[in-house]
Amino acid sequence: MEDLRYTSVGDAAASLAGDEKVKLQVDEEICCSQLVNTLLQLRIEKGISQKELAKRIGCDPSKISRLEAGNDLQLKINDVRQYLSALDVTMNMVFEDTSLPVAEQIKQHIFQIHEKLEELVKLAKQVDGDEVIINKIHVFCSEVLFNFLSRFGDKRFTENDSVIKHARPKTDYPLLRRRGDPCGRSPL
Repeated sequence: MEDLRYTSVGDAAASLAGDEKVKLQVDEEICCSQLVNTLLQLRIEKGISQKELAKRIGCDPSKISRLEAGNDLQLKINDVRQYLSALDVTMNMVFEDTSLPVAEQIKQHIFQIHEKLEELVKLAKQVDGDEVIINKIHVFCSEVLFNFLSRFGDKRFTENDSVIKHARPKTDYPLLRRRGDPCGRSPL
C-alpha cells in the first residue's frame, strides 16, 4: 500500500473524494469553524458534558449539539456569551480601526498591553501578593509605555503629563541601554 502523507485535512479529503473542489470546501469549513472549535475545546477541557452545559444555560442539550456542530457564521453573540458564562470563561471583544495612521494603531496596542499588564498585577496580588513580581510588572509596563512615547514623540504628552511621569522606568537596566543614548532609555 502506498504511504500517503497529507499536509492538511483538505488535502486528505480531496484525495479520498478524488476531487480537488472538496479540498476548498473542507478548508473553508475549517476556516469558518475556528470559534466553534474553540468553544468545544473549552467545554471538553473543563470536563463538562453537553447535557450539563445545557442545564447551566437553561436550554435543551440539542441546542448545544447544534451550536457545536455548526460553524462560526451560524453563531449568535448571545449564545456564545451564555455558553462561555456557563463555563466560567469571560469574553473580550476588540475593535480596531485600521483606517487610523499606523502610529495611532500602535499606540492603541501599547495601551492594550498596559491594561493586560495591570490585570497581571491584580492576579499576582490575589495569588500571594508577591511584591517583587508586582514591581517587575509595573517596571516593565512603565518601560514599554515610556519607550513607545519617547520613540514616537507624541506631542500630546509632555514632561508635565502624568502619563510620562508614571511611565518613567523606576529601575536602571544598563544592559538594555541604546548606544549613544544619554538618557539610557531601553530600546523597543
